[in-house]
Amino acid sequence: MFHPAPPERVSIAVYAVVTRRTKNNRVHRCPQDGRLLVLDVQLGAALESKASVALVLLDAQNPQDLSRTTVDVARTAAASTCVVHTKVDLLPSDHSPDHLYYLGSIPYLAFVFDIDCLPVSLTTGKGVDGVLSFIAQSVTGSAPPSPFKWRTALFPFHRLWSYLLDCIAACFALPPPAPLPDLTAELAPLTSDSIVKQLERVPTYAAWGEELKRRLRAEDALYLPVTRISPSLLVKSPRGSERASMAFVREHTTIPIPRDLCPGLRYLVMDFIDGEMLYECWDRLSRLMQFRVACTLRLYTKQLRAFTRATPGAVDSTRVRGIVFNDYVYGPFSSMRAFRQFCEEVVFQGWSPVVERAVRAKEAFPPCPRVDLSQTPVLTHGDLNSSNIMLDRQGCLWVLDWATAGFYPPSMEAVAMQRVDAFHYENESPASWLRYRPFIAGHVSEEEEAFWHYFSSGTNRRSGDPC
Repeated sequence: MFHPAPPERVSIAVYAVVTRRTKNNRVHRCPQDGRLLVLDVQLGAALESKASVALVLLDAQNPQDLSRTTVDVARTAAASTCVVHTKVDLLPSDHSPDHLYYLGSIPYLAFVFDIDCLPVSLTTGKGVDGVLSFIAQSVTGSAPPSPFKWRTALFPFHRLWSYLLDCIAACFALPPPAPLPDLTAELAPLTSDSIVKQLERVPTYAAWGEELKRRLRAEDALYLPVTRISPSLLVKSPRGSERASMAFVREHTTIPIPRDLCPGLRYLVMDFIDGEMLYECWDRLSRLMQFRVACTLRLYTKQLRAFTRATPGAVDSTRVRGIVFNDYVYGPFSSMRAFRQFCEEVVFQGWSPVVERAVRAKEAFPPCPRVDLSQTPVLTHGDLNSSNIMLDRQGCLWVLDWATAGFYPPSMEAVAMQRVDAFHYENESPASWLRYRPFIAGHVSEEEEAFWHYFSSGTNRRSGDPC
């Protein structure tokens, strides 16, 4: 005979302005997995031993009342803590300024206090299931089963399809380059940064610099990010973790990139790669050659994604940067959870002005987008645009400019490629290149596109450190 599992008793510490000790021994069924829970609820001040979960009750009409002291006390009293917004049913749901203030308080408090915020209406019962799921997850230490999604169900088929595409890419990928030459003679004079700086001013390769401006369509630029100082050498001032990223990629992958030839100098002295940027030559390539280039880039991104890390950020730090972040630097972030909370707060800052304008104009507006940022960060180039990819004279493909490389959610490479094509090239990139983007780096969903669009708008209201 089948015997159901007995209810599991869970001690709950409540922190709120109430007048008496409360106790609730009713049996609750967790909506996600059917687990039965008996909640032993008592005030935090009357707690005799450490609780399983601490709930900080917060009036949704006054989210500013939450204090750091209350959160810290709750955290010391229980293994898991969350904020529960109460009296939500007393707020208008009209996206008025008061309503938007409340909606914005959820991601804001989550980011500032690094805590889950769950809205609950005791009148309608809306949100209670979310609190029960949080309690059950806190007790078991594992996430509850996710609701059925076709995308999840089709994941094995997606992996098989991706594997088949990788096999095809391996058959058509371009060959690796020949070993780079010994440049000892050219490097011998470069004993200090001052000497490199003097060589930058020598007019010998000034014509090359002007030609590069023309190739980049940057004739009015006051300076170039890179200077040629000898037949085989280029020099630039490294940005961010560019030097650390190049060292990591050269050591752990077979992706062709220039060498850091003078690691002891402040300047970054690199190999001059004789060839054309994809930006210049893509339209002149045959369809087969375009396909081979795309296959090669797909395998490059696959190599990068084989390297993971628990925290997001640059190779040598946990700070994030790049075109997706409007070339600001944010962080450090101790976990993907902290990164997610930050992104959701910035997205709301970008979304709310759109709603305010739409409400005033009595027009429809989109919901605030949400994306899954819980995936393990993978190594990402971060600026894989057609001006950072060089096709040399022997038909080998090189990847340049690793200044924004780091560990980010797997979709970030595709998001960055899309943003470069949309904003830097103002949607003038060839249609054939745009079609290969999902093949190279993955598909960007409409929800992801909207999320990072509002994130970009939000960074204008929360600027970080300049790159």
